[in-house]
Amino acid sequence: MKTVIAKINLDALEHNMQKIKSKVADAQVIAVLKANAYGHGDIACSKIMDKYVSGYAVARLEEAIHLREHGCKKRILMLGGYFKAEDLKVIEELDIDFTVHNFNEIAEIKNYKATKKLNAWFQVNIGMQRLGFNENDYEEAFSQLNALDNIHKPLGMISHLSCADSETTALYNEKQIAMFQKMKQINPNGFFSLANSASILYFPLNNYDFVRSGIIQYGISPSNENTGEDLGFEPVMTLSTSIIEIRELAKGDVVGYGASWVCEKPTKIAILAIGYADGYPRAMPNGSPVLINGRIVHTVGHVCMDMMFVDIGLDAVDKIGDEAILWGKGNPVEKIASAVNTIAYELVTRPTSRVRYQYIYHNKEFEI
Repeated sequence: MKTVIAKINLDALEHNMQKIKSKVADAQVIAVLKANAYGHGDIACSKIMDKYVSGYAVARLEEAIHLREHGCKKRILMLGGYFKAEDLKVIEELDIDFTVHNFNEIAEIKNYKATKKLNAWFQVNIGMQRLGFNENDYEEAFSQLNALDNIHKPLGMISHLSCADSETTALYNEKQIAMFQKMKQINPNGFFSLANSASILYFPLNNYDFVRSGIIQYGISPSNENTGEDLGFEPVMTLSTSIIEIRELAKGDVVGYGASWVCEKPTKIAILAIGYADGYPRAMPNGSPVLINGRIVHTVGHVCMDMMFVDIGLDAVDKIGDEAILWGKGNPVEKIASAVNTIAYELVTRPTSRVRYQYIYHNKEFEI
């Protein structure tokens, strides 16, 4: 029995990849598959993406290994670099690209006895304050890394825009772009990657050689200020469950743990078979939208571990077994994220092992 289902529409994914390709001109696409393709399933998604991309990006070595084990032949770039010097052996064996972001790593690479050249990317910090060499040390770092005999030349150079998704931070975004332009001058023969999803949409002049498309691949806007559908993309994930009970309430009845919602007038509530143990946030406030039978209804009471409540109205004709869509087509995940004061990225990566993934492609359904 499938209690909670994440339906992954691979036709929508293909539409989104085609749209991304149409936006980036001659830049090559590195599709971001970290966090299990943002919760959508890295292997299934990579099969659709493969003809549109030159490679994939992940966060960690285990994600790269997983792709290689499932037949991925294209470039795989570890955005966070490696964590331990002994990882370099696996990186070499599996031909994985990785970023270099501190002097300790340069020393470890220098001491590593490679049998073939490694694929290192020089990472610079342009204001994110996360990873990368700073303005005061990037020239020395580049000189040391570029001098190593056991890495491929020319070097790739990479950084990240932290403020490309909002007009309110446009000035800081322009400052970051200017910093990258300055830093890239030390690598005249190299290749470059700066653009993420937001930059692809709003700052296309900074696509350079490689773009790293992420959240827009999955039909989701990089900002809660609009939805992916507003931008012409199609949502790939639809998270759904079923009504397992319908109850009539009188004025004054209370719902759920902590008596957090009190019924103001007679109504009906539907009990849905999903809770925070499935990945739906317990912090979701009263009034958050759920789609049932083509109309939006709203949550009431605290989300439980395995169940939650929605007010369907006294005249509702919904019945036990009807589908409830927590987010997806018709109920954008961006709006759900706004309701709980988070971002859509967090929600789509939340589904737990209790959730069944069902893939749809050309009207055929299958599971992986």
